[in-house]
Amino acid sequence: MHLATQRFASPTTARGVSLALIALVVLVSPAAPAVSEVSALQSATGSKIAFVSTRDGNPEIYVMDADGSNQTRLTNNPGRDGAPTWSPDGTRIAFASSRDGNSDIYIMDADGSNVTRLTTDPADDGGPSWSPDGSMIAFDSDRSGSSQVWRTNVEAGNWGYNLTQLTEDHPLGRVNNFLAWSPDGRWIAFEADRDRDDPEIYVASSVDGTYQQRLTFTRALDEVPSWTPDSKQIVYSTDVDGEPQNGNYEIYIMNVDGSDKRRLTNSPGQDSNPTVSPDGKQIVFDSSRDGVTEIYVMSIDGTNQVRLTMSGTERTGNDRGVSNGNPAWSPF
Repeated sequence: MHLATQRFASPTTARGVSLALIALVVLVSPAAPAVSEVSALQSATGSKIAFVSTRDGNPEIYVMDADGSNQTRLTNNPGRDGAPTWSPDGTRIAFASSRDGNSDIYIMDADGSNVTRLTTDPADDGGPSWSPDGSMIAFDSDRSGSSQVWRTNVEAGNWGYNLTQLTEDHPLGRVNNFLAWSPDGRWIAFEADRDRDDPEIYVASSVDGTYQQRLTFTRALDEVPSWTPDSKQIVYSTDVDGEPQNGNYEIYIMNVDGSDKRRLTNSPGQDSNPTVSPDGKQIVFDSSRDGVTEIYVMSIDGTNQVRLTMSGTERTGNDRGVSNGNPAWSPF
């Protein structure tokens, strides 16, 4: 995995699997959305971005307005907190934390209060992603022996947590992780290195992990997929440009069937961890283009790239080890 990716990095009671997720559909190739003419900082006014920063010594979760203002720390403990992801109603944030030893999934209110622990397995759990009805969380875990995609109810209710493994272990220890649940509830996108030693982007049914389809076919590292709000496109990070596994990651977008792949960024270093704004007009991502990982926003077509965070060096004169990354856009 490339350096910009951090695995600590990101309702109603469910009866087993939510009925909204039962119907399976065949993937179709949609038309690309129209490019917005608005500036990069106008369309998401009022929404928030959660992110991870090491500015105070170790990885903690922060939140800021969509224009980069009002940066506020939400977590404060000696462990590593990361991979924030918003609940569909915007009131809670799920995240991964090592505060109790190994990495587990936790949930807190959007202001950082009422922290509760969701998983308690001695293995490492990370990379949570909410179902669109808020009743479940998918995450990656190595509890089966290798990192795989799992799903659990958020509340036990009358049916228990219904912990379900969605991807299978491989004899060679191949992994399936860094996942994202589609906004329409039908699919989970994830990266997998099952076919070779380089990760590719796949999708699978969120109900039981079946109907798996591979979307990228390169010798590059194709990673950290995320969805557009209409579930018709996927943004991701790849170093496909240049020699295989060259380390220069860029943000790409493709249709849900893997067609019409388009490059959105072109900079030195690593552009990674993209997520799309709730109106579908912008992408927030992290980039090391200026020597340290910071958070940027751009229009959905790759134009109007604006930096939102400043490193510890620029803010306080601290060393260049400070980074800001793993952004996640709120649903409103």
